[in-house]
Amino acid sequence: MDTLTPGRPRVQETVDDIVASVLATAGPRVGTPAYSTRSIAELTGLSQTLVSRAVRRIRRPGSIMAAASGPPLAAGSSADPKIPALQLAEFGVEFPQITLRFEPADADPALRPRVFERRAAAVMAALWVSGAASWPSAAGVSRNTWTETVERPIEDPGVPTVSAHQFLVHWNPAACRWETFLAQVAGMLDHCVTSPEAIPAGLLRLLASRVGHALHGVRWARGSAEAPETSSHFDSERVTVAEFPSPGRSEHNRWLPRVELSATEQIAVALRKEMTDSGFAPGGRISASGMAQRLGLDPSTVRTAMRQLADDGLLARSDRGFRLPLLTGADVIDLYASRLHVGMVILRACAAQPKHRLLPARLALGSLEAVAARGSRVDSGEADLRFQQELAEASGLPQSARSFHALTLRVRMFISVLQLDYSPAADRLVSDNRRILTAVLEGRAGEAVRIWRSKQDNAVRHMSALAPDTFDAALWDRLAH
Repeated sequence: MDTLTPGRPRVQETVDDIVASVLATAGPRVGTPAYSTRSIAELTGLSQTLVSRAVRRIRRPGSIMAAASGPPLAAGSSADPKIPALQLAEFGVEFPQITLRFEPADADPALRPRVFERRAAAVMAALWVSGAASWPSAAGVSRNTWTETVERPIEDPGVPTVSAHQFLVHWNPAACRWETFLAQVAGMLDHCVTSPEAIPAGLLRLLASRVGHALHGVRWARGSAEAPETSSHFDSERVTVAEFPSPGRSEHNRWLPRVELSATEQIAVALRKEMTDSGFAPGGRISASGMAQRLGLDPSTVRTAMRQLADDGLLARSDRGFRLPLLTGADVIDLYASRLHVGMVILRACAAQPKHRLLPARLALGSLEAVAARGSRVDSGEADLRFQQELAEASGLPQSARSFHALTLRVRMFISVLQLDYSPAADRLVSDNRRILTAVLEGRAGEAVRIWRSKQDNAVRHMSALAPDTFDAALWDRLAH
């Protein structure tokens, strides 16, 4: 998010975005000591002073925007008789609008001010990194420079509204400046009762799972089915697994795990999923027109994507169209030997990077933890591959990262063709990746490479077991060591 304070060092803006990404993806655990400013500083490698300043700026952006957003917002003070102690009641995102509704708090909640403040910071952080600030406004509609919170009919959605029982903060890019909206939300949070119950765990989990996708699809209302506050899955519900890019992705969420793909790659993803769901076998013929009909896409678009897949060696092309590749054990060994050695280079480079560069990989690990607990057979393998690619992106080696990405596309296709199920190995994937990331963060490149080598050895043997010919252990040993 761009600061409005002249002359502020750019480093603080970067720190703000990094800290916002950590808070937004923390889920209910944001209220625990694991997300204190000291812990966040240790996680990211930033100074605690910069982290503390970032948390304050994220939680109360109005303090740095007052000069640009007009007169002080009339959200009321703690003594304002029109605004009682509140709690969040609804949070919804329907492009291009965001609505938060507050209501009077339940009687006698247990007060825990520190936990509440961290939860409030997480809500603000989710908005901060959502990328909604870049949503286009309607042509020909002027944007207000600032909006006062006053008593209005609840039906008027253009500005924040207050009635006797409902307190609404609504944003549309054509009607209100983004900075003003953030300040208004922060102001309403200041009127909330300082209890964790004012911002329930269910909302925090939902925001954490959708923040990498610009919060699109968020629909939360108090009283809907929510996991209990004591859920054991807080640490794992951080980022959803998705191969498709989020609409309107911007620089504000660049520290979240990357999900951008080209149009051809997006179609390739759809093709792979369709192949998996339809039970295609190695060597099976695939009709571009039939695939287009099942996917609801233009046949020429699908045919172009399939030609690209064939050029990349992911499909076999013949005079009669396209077929799934006939995989051999040697193909699997070749692929994994290449990934093994490129990955070793990447891990050695990652071990020398500052900690904040590895933040997307840390969050991607949270995604794997989530699907390991209750994901599908496809999710576990995909989350593992995404974590690996985030390490490649963090290495600072663009050539190696691109090579690794190309190899990952082949792995995905092999997984689809061989109908691999990684769910039984999900716990081991989580354990291996945790140990790799810990070693990298502590600069122990040799240990990270050792674990990576063992991980690839397990993977190649698992995949080769389903290949039509016998696994050549001697060939693997020659290439891998």
